[in-house]
Amino acid sequence: MSAHPFLSSDWITAVKSIRDEYGDAIGPPAIDLAANVVITSTPFDADVRGHLDARGSTIMLEEGHLDDPDFTIEMPYDVARQIFVDRDPQALIPVLFGGKVKLTGDSSKILLLAGAFTPPEPGSDAAVVPREVLTRIDTVTE
Repeated sequence: MSAHPFLSSDWITAVKSIRDEYGDAIGPPAIDLAANVVITSTPFDADVRGHLDARGSTIMLEEGHLDDPDFTIEMPYDVARQIFVDRDPQALIPVLFGGKVKLTGDSSKILLLAGAFTPPEPGSDAAVVPREVLTRIDTVTE
């Protein structure tokens, strides 16, 4: 599988394919939230508008916005890449207070989102499939 720019249509398609391949092996998310996401300053022609919905069987960035999100978060592409590709949940706190991220709605749930993208501890049985999925996602991400 070839690599694609983060958040490009081809990248989203590739990541969905990985998610579908693993299906139930990923397990349900340990959080209950729904968030609309707006990524600005992208290398594409337009902002990326999507959503994260963890109220179902998986958590995944999907295209389009939800009608009833817990919150909406807007951030520049470089910050999104730092959080979702570099998987640095600590990066979120300084940018929230530094004004790079705009947040509307139930801001208490943003910390749940940061924790959801923290990889499981190495060596635990619970870490095997999530780490494999993250490794596969890394291979399709430029």
